[in-house]
Amino acid sequence: MRKYLFLAYPVGLYVIFSLPVLFLSATLKAVFGTDPLLTHAVGAMGMALSHITTKRKRMTELGAVPWKRIFSLAGIMLIPVATLTLSLTGKAFFKTITGSYPAIVLGTFFWASLSEELLFREFLTCRMQKTGMPRWIVLLLPALMFSLCHRPESLSMLAQRFFLGTGLGILFLKTKDLALCTATHWIYNILIYTFHYTFQEVSIIYSPARAALNALLCLLSLLGIVVAYSINKSKFAGYT
Repeated sequence: MRKYLFLAYPVGLYVIFSLPVLFLSATLKAVFGTDPLLTHAVGAMGMALSHITTKRKRMTELGAVPWKRIFSLAGIMLIPVATLTLSLTGKAFFKTITGSYPAIVLGTFFWASLSEELLFREFLTCRMQKTGMPRWIVLLLPALMFSLCHRPESLSMLAQRFFLGTGLGILFLKTKDLALCTATHWIYNILIYTFHYTFQEVSIIYSPARAALNALLCLLSLLGIVVAYSINKSKFAGYT
């Protein structure tokens, strides 16, 4: 059983950094009205940097964190998403956006995506494969842990995050590409957050159907880039 103790590591790290941040975010929201998502960046950054400088450093089979490729891939993925969003919902987007939006999508979502891909995809997948666990467990168990650590408010949210975790797990198992998984996760978070953030205003100025269409097209563009990159990385080499 001792050889499976590593499974508790991501959850333990998540608890250590998330609980203090929950209290901090509640306090800042009550006193200053600060969006809790801004505070959550602190916990996510702490998890990522703590893991990178300790546990991951000792995993000699892994290369350095591909910072440049993460940002390059995210930039490539963001271009069609931003273009579609501004073309289809531009008036509502600019009317809704506030000062906290850029900090959340560029700061909080980056650190959240990086920390979760480091822990639930790279770390768990590599360690579970070393123990000889069946492939289906290597895929589904990290996805379940990923979903539960998000403290889902309902079964539908649990399922949504489980499917996201499974999709990212498949992507990592196929490519072993931390940069691709992190960038995909980051842009997905931006896309979903923007959809919910602007939905009411888009529905008023345009229609709910316009909001749904924009989200669908953005998701398809993201999926298309991920598939194209996975099939032939050399085509993107000059850009990443």
